[in-house]
Amino acid sequence: MKQNAEVIEQIQSGSAAFLESLSDRSTSELKIRDLEIDAKGITHNGIPVKENALKKIFGMLRVKNNFSDFATKMTEEDWRTVSGKLKTAEGDVKMYGSIIKDSQGNQQIIDVLPHKDGKKNEDDASYHQYFDWITTSLEESEKEYSLKSLGFDNKGNAELILLNQSESIDVFGNDTDIWKTGDRFAFNGLQFNYAPFFERLVCTNGNTANQFGFGANISKNTFNNKKIQSVIEKSIKFHSETMPATLEQAVNHLKSNNISIKEFYQFREFFSSRNVDGVYDRLLLDYFDDKPFYKGYGMDIASKSRKWKSTANSGINAYDYFNGLTYIASHPNEIKLIENHRAELQIHASDLLFKKELDLEDIASGAKIDYPKLIIMN
Repeated sequence: MKQNAEVIEQIQSGSAAFLESLSDRSTSELKIRDLEIDAKGITHNGIPVKENALKKIFGMLRVKNNFSDFATKMTEEDWRTVSGKLKTAEGDVKMYGSIIKDSQGNQQIIDVLPHKDGKKNEDDASYHQYFDWITTSLEESEKEYSLKSLGFDNKGNAELILLNQSESIDVFGNDTDIWKTGDRFAFNGLQFNYAPFFERLVCTNGNTANQFGFGANISKNTFNNKKIQSVIEKSIKFHSETMPATLEQAVNHLKSNNISIKEFYQFREFFSSRNVDGVYDRLLLDYFDDKPFYKGYGMDIASKSRKWKSTANSGINAYDYFNGLTYIASHPNEIKLIENHRAELQIHASDLLFKKELDLEDIASGAKIDYPKLIIMN
């Protein structure tokens, strides 16, 4: 039986329906000069530009996102002149556009990235090739893997997380806190991202360490078939000599420190800034209650400066806080999150885990100093 046969079969069967649906998605080149701009927005060959792509194109044109609204305030001739001059100024700018079909079968451009001319290596790998590189690497790997998750969204994004079952990391050296390492791959027609993935077994909390990974989009020289294949093969086929020790050091670092009130609020604001229509009201109340700070310090915490908050002890152990964050990100049955927010939180939690210096480190404790008053001080 070939190595990792079970997980290979799971990937192949799990991706089959998605790969068959790729006729509904495509990547094409387009130029600014070929865009049509009117009161309804922007189109390219009759295909509407939507979502992130619309914001990016307005950014390339150096206008505000509501620029199209001015079409209703001008004569048709004046609008053609203004929009035409804008397109002429940036007319030769080339882009890659990601095109999908909506639920009614209508095409729309949902993302664009700058075109990169003069690449030395090809950058036209398909989803099929990505999955082939992954499964072939699994066949040839030194490690035994299990499939943590495999998912796709309606915008053409694929995410695959593998767990290495060949080794475990005892972060405290006493069998009380065991971790597994793994690999996370996320890609679409325009972007590819790889990062190590870590899972704490006692509660199956996961986090993604982008700081030790690789990411590129089609506008970069590093986005090419040869590089991406190499990243996939290296991560799956070979053991990391450094990541186990890096994880152990990071966990013990958090365990030895508390977070500041500023660090607490950074993650509270992660949810409050995404709290559209109160979707995270309950979560904020249950897991990010800041009333103990107001009671403990006896002052209006909100009015204090960022610097003050960075020196104020929250009373929360950094490792405990990190585990709370990754629990929220890793338990969809218990805590409901919008899916892309879940992935973002796993990445941001890793930023805390591998933070080189926490706010409260190397801070002088209070002391009573009887410094003599010199004559020149009078």
